[in-house]
Amino acid sequence: MFGLTSLMLAQTTDYNSKTLALFNDENWDSVIKLGGDAIQKNQSSFEIEYRLAVAYYNKKKYFNSAKHFDNLNKSYGVNNEYIQEYLYYSYLFSGREEDALLISKKFPFHLQQKIGTKNFEFIDYLNAGGGVKLSSRNDIDIENIPYFNVGLGQKLGYHLNLNHTFSSLSQKYLNFDYKQKEYYLNSHIQVANSITLIPAYHYINITENSESISRRRRSNMMSTRPSNEKINLFHFALKKQWNRFFIMPNITYSSANLVNDNIEEDTRNNMQYGVDVGYTINGFNDKIWLGFGVNVLDDNGENEMIWNAKAHYQINPKIFLAIKYLNANTSNFSEDNVMYYYNSVSNLVDKISATFGYYFTPEFSWIINYQFENAEDVENDFLFNYNTFITGLNYNF
Repeated sequence: MFGLTSLMLAQTTDYNSKTLALFNDENWDSVIKLGGDAIQKNQSSFEIEYRLAVAYYNKKKYFNSAKHFDNLNKSYGVNNEYIQEYLYYSYLFSGREEDALLISKKFPFHLQQKIGTKNFEFIDYLNAGGGVKLSSRNDIDIENIPYFNVGLGQKLGYHLNLNHTFSSLSQKYLNFDYKQKEYYLNSHIQVANSITLIPAYHYINITENSESISRRRRSNMMSTRPSNEKINLFHFALKKQWNRFFIMPNITYSSANLVNDNIEEDTRNNMQYGVDVGYTINGFNDKIWLGFGVNVLDDNGENEMIWNAKAHYQINPKIFLAIKYLNANTSNFSEDNVMYYYNSVSNLVDKISATFGYYFTPEFSWIINYQFENAEDVENDFLFNYNTFITGLNYNF
């Protein structure tokens, strides 16, 4: 018994001394391998797991480092300033900014000063963008759509971020002209570590000229006079993060009112239910993120399924590429936490988009987006498409 106990203690001491030597030599790959073996064989310790977490951090595997730094507090009851700082940056560099800000609330003042924590910024960022949606059927008066938007963000404490966007577009579509102005409000409420509430509101005001004869599929909105339509969308989502994986169920209610000559003519309401999931792939140094979402649109008693698949590739710290495919075969639906609402006369069949982003500095970035969209005019029985080009600039204060 004495010999067996001595052997087990020797093995534990061996893991400790070997990881310490490798740690001092900054041999991070070997620290990760040996530290992982110690955990699997239940021979780990606070010192070994701390070295393992630091090794993952220095290898820029921030999801792994966050997991182990967080476990140091839960398993060993240790949460010193080194662990707090490492965990803060692990969250920050893995895209969990809200969690990083939330844990900094309990940091000592001098550590908050060191990392430059800002829990209140009346203007957190500003952005502006614009572009054009090019129609393939200009020959039948489905004309191009110019688009413009400006936005700003606000950080209002450790738990609340607000995002505002103002946008406008216009088009001549067959026998009517319309102008559309929009306001979008999105809030992120960090109620606890890894749990975010995302309520959002989207207001759309559409003005049509006297040539308008029909606005929406499956509706009786008929008019030969100047008309105005107002759409209000109310959205709620709950996001739960588990290290590399998140799930986000959501619900959206929309209400549209069409008015002709200041006389209310028609009201249309619908509900949309959905869930989005995302996962950052471990095997590609956390550079590739994959997502999938599905929604059911209940529009006047008819259910339509809308789904999307997307990928984000962080090519290097300055450059990223994002690709998304959306399949709908319907209209009057929203996407991306109701930031976008498809309320065209035609149905969106499907759409593929690609976004390229470049950071000139950590604060100043530029994006360019291309979209190819297949559409169907059900009422007039023909297919057509749009090619969209949008570019924008963003500045973080």
